[in-house]
Order: sequence, then structure tokens, then C-alpha cells
Amino acid sequence: MKSGKLNILIAAVLSSLVMLTSCSKDDGAIPERVNIEDVPVVTTNLVKNNGTADTIFLANQGAYQGAIKVSLYFPSAVPPAKVDVVVRKNGAATNVKLFQADITTLPATITVTAAQLSTLFGAALTTGDTYDFAPDIYVGSKKYQAFPIVGLGNGQGVTGMSTIGFGEYVRVRIRP
Repeated sequence: MKSGKLNILIAAVLSSLVMLTSCSKDDGAIPERVNIEDVPVVTTNLVKNNGTADTIFLANQGAYQGAIKVSLYFPSAVPPAKVDVVVRKNGAATNVKLFQADITTLPATITVTAAQLSTLFGAALTTGDTYDFAPDIYVGSKKYQAFPIVGLGNGQGVTGMSTIGFGEYVRVRIRP
């Protein structure tokens, strides 16, 4: 009987020692050793100036002039060092081109024409093509890509954002 009580006492002392030595000031929801950067939420939206900002009609592609507004979703947030607007063709992360570089003041509005897209991708526009515009965000020395080859982009999968005023990317479609 005395041996059983002694074993329980030894087990309790050892358990206490293990628990006390495994804890540190660094424990918690986010340990101090983990560096978390505050990355601002940048939204992209179409500016409707002619009623067809999201569609380029092949028969009248020379007349197309769309506009994309890039802005901070939370206006009081600390802005990124810069933003580059990139465009991907047909949803392929391997087919991403730089559209507008070094935007340092937000909000910013950039103009898009059918001729720019054709020149940028080196091919004529064809029915069914889609072009997605989104920001690459630079915070400090890090770049958060809109359309990385592997994984989710900087805005994809954001949960809990209001659908009013927030856009991960802008899609322009080519129609006959």
C-alpha cells in the first residue's frame, strides 16, 4: 500500500516538473517568435463608364475603354509600399503579365484597352478569353502575389469580407 502511494507521489511530482518546464513566456495564441506582418486589404473594382466595362466585344474592340479602381478596403489602414497590377489570361497562373507597375498612391484608377491586352499577351483577342486583373502587394521587403503558381493569392479565400465594395480581382470577358 505504501509503495502505491509513493508511486502516485513520484508520478505527480514528475508530471508537475514536465508541465512547468514545457511552458514559456512565448506560449499563447501567437508566440512572440512568429513575425506577423500587417498586410492591408487591397480591393479591385470595375469603374463602369460605358455600361460594358466587364466585356470587350470583338466586333467593336477598338472602342473598348475600361477602368479599374485599386484601393484600400479599409481607408484608414497603413498602405502598402507599392502595388503592381497584374493580369492573367484564361485563369492560368502560368500566364500572368505585369500590367501597371509601381502604384504608390491609393486609390488609383487605371485604364484598360483591348489593344493593350492584345499587345501584352502577343496574340489577338478571341471569343471566350478572360482577363483577370489583381494587385501584387508589397509590404516591407515581401511581395504578396495575386496569382502565384502554387497556393492561394493575396486576396483569394478571404473570409468574412463584405461583398459590398470588396473585389479580389476584376474579370474582363471577350464576346463576339
